[in-house]
Amino acid sequence: MQIPTQNKLNIAQLNLIKSFQYLRNDAEINEIDSLINFYLEKKLDDAITVAESKNNYTTEVYEQWLKSGIK
Repeated sequence: MQIPTQNKLNIAQLNLIKSFQYLRNDAEINEIDSLINFYLEKKLDDAITVAESKNNYTTEVYEQWLKSGIK
């Protein structure tokens, strides 16, 4: 049975999984989880900043959206 392409793990994902064997306790797992969350949060913040700049989104635009009920 072949695995569909979208379900295959990439090299980074495989390496991350392999590295879990070296974690010794829940505190280390939580620390890794926090690091990954921080990294992804930073990437999202950067993408939002780029979109805001590209589309000229300002506080006024967001306030207008809130008033008009756009979610």
